[in-house]
Amino acid sequence: MRYKEFNTNKVLEDCITIFWQKSFGGTSISEIVKATKVNRYSLYQEFTNKRGILEAALQLYLERYSRKYFSNIDAGLDLKSSLQQFYCNFLESNSNHPSGCFILYIATELADKDKEVKLLLIEYLEEMKGTLKNMLEKHPNYQGDQNVLIENLTGLFCGSMSLCYVQKEQQKMDHVNLKLDFLLN
Repeated sequence: MRYKEFNTNKVLEDCITIFWQKSFGGTSISEIVKATKVNRYSLYQEFTNKRGILEAALQLYLERYSRKYFSNIDAGLDLKSSLQQFYCNFLESNSNHPSGCFILYIATELADKDKEVKLLLIEYLEEMKGTLKNMLEKHPNYQGDQNVLIENLTGLFCGSMSLCYVQKEQQKMDHVNLKLDFLLN
């Protein structure tokens, strides 16, 4: 029996990066082999195919980043500051990935032709709405219709993620702050 000679999460992090840089459809298995330094046979043994790599990468991103960002909201802040923190988690560049949301990035490419990715996106946005609802419950001073606000905040999230590719960091946050001022007043 041959033992696995690579770290699965490290391989998936590398795949997230390359998919983010080149898109899923624009990335070949040869490029994945080169980026991860794992041979094709080992990749297929672990993930079956390129699609399996994508599914595992999306799951890792969801668990390692999105859910962490969802849960790291400081309830001790006022509502606007809590929401700013929520969006900042995704909009600020970090050492691992570009700013934005990998799940929305992949969904933009694939959701219209891939039912599984579309379902993942729907579930992801529903989880986000639940997070936003919990945040609003911790800030009972908001006087408007919470369901409408949650829908608008989710739309702002989706729109803001697309800005990551054309705006500088400060411009992205200025956009979010302007929209939050409008939605909360």
